[in-house]
Amino acid sequence: MEELVHLQVIVPGKQVYLGPIRRELAPIYQRWMNDLEVSRTLTAHWRVPFTVEDEIEWFEQARRDPTRRVFTIYERPDDRPVGNAELFDIDFAVGSAEVGIVIGERSVWGRSYATEALELLLDFGFTVLGLHHIWLRYYASNMRARAVYERVGFREAGRLRQATKIGPHRDDIVIMDILASEFRSPVLAAKLHLPTTGS
Repeated sequence: MEELVHLQVIVPGKQVYLGPIRRELAPIYQRWMNDLEVSRTLTAHWRVPFTVEDEIEWFEQARRDPTRRVFTIYERPDDRPVGNAELFDIDFAVGSAEVGIVIGERSVWGRSYATEALELLLDFGFTVLGLHHIWLRYYASNMRARAVYERVGFREAGRLRQATKIGPHRDDIVIMDILASEFRSPVLAAKLHLPTTGS
């Protein structure tokens, strides 16, 4: 996308990179969230339909919130936005945060973009922010998501039984986590001249 070639590459990867969220991408973010195939396993599915104004409000909240670090996932080499990833509820005192990630462009599903983007997000959290513990939650029926999380190194920590539903169907919420000591930096440690493993 020609208009995006000036974007900052914050965390570089091979297939994708993490860059800034952008107000002008609100119509794209809106399209992703209104695609029920994309949003059905996100808590956001309860809020469909989304308007462009909703996404602008989300952008402004994310931009101002010091406990969040929100990125757009961009595809290489054309800088096309394909998803979002964030660390939220960051507690700098104890070094913890929760992860959220979505690949909004269904045309790139199956290309391991989520795996790489999540590794890059963890790299930012552990290597740049100095976090110790990062965790996530997902719906138990979403086995594709679990495969991604396990590839990156997350381990199941527990579950909340029948704590959510998609339509009329009840589902467990599974909790997974990873520690800094269990993660090896793929990119940023070398860029910042730091050890590649967590402390």
